[in-house]
Amino acid sequence: MNYMDEHILSLKNKLNHDVASNNENMNLSQPAASDQDNSVAEQNRALRMGDELIPLEWKPILDGQLAFSIPKSFSLMPLEQARFKYPSDHRPQIIYTSLDGEVNITFNLTESVLEVDELPVFVEQMADVLRSVQPVRNWIGTEMIVNRSGLSIGLVRFVAAGVDMNLYNEILLFVHEGQVTMGTFNCMESDMEVWLPVAENTVQSLHRLPIPSHPTHEKGADSL
Repeated sequence: MNYMDEHILSLKNKLNHDVASNNENMNLSQPAASDQDNSVAEQNRALRMGDELIPLEWKPILDGQLAFSIPKSFSLMPLEQARFKYPSDHRPQIIYTSLDGEVNITFNLTESVLEVDELPVFVEQMADVLRSVQPVRNWIGTEMIVNRSGLSIGLVRFVAAGVDMNLYNEILLFVHEGQVTMGTFNCMESDMEVWLPVAENTVQSLHRLPIPSHPTHEKGADSL
């Protein structure tokens, strides 16, 4: 077994469980920024969705090491709801959800160590894993991007079958402090076009923050 295969296998069960949990249970203050972060912040105050302008706010994640912007109506999933939706102890550390619980954004720092230049191969191998374990209805594809803060992110997009509906899933994979960090975005396929701007904003707004003097801990699902 080669080096990359070991990383893929270490994430396979976690990723499969996280996506499957979303598919099966779908119905259920801005951080301080340095001068170089200001240009990112300026672009993430509001988001146009159709005819509406949706206000955004910054959320620090992973002990205040990174941040992304999200609609103000989203909140951390309550612990009891997270335990129900993600019954495994390996649930994502951070779970943000819409008011109706039908759109979810998660982040999870994994134990897999990876160099940034290995990320494209890793993303393609993860895509192969997903195609083999998920009930894929529409495979959209993979993409490597560098977002507007300079962060390299691998994207895997597909529509999978849920209990009584198809769900759009977007997997984000990037390297932070030498470790693979995984994000997910999911919503009902029927609402996909409406919510795609939020998925895009999540990817583009994600950026590193200066190390805080006192670590910031998100409250909710990640406090387990």
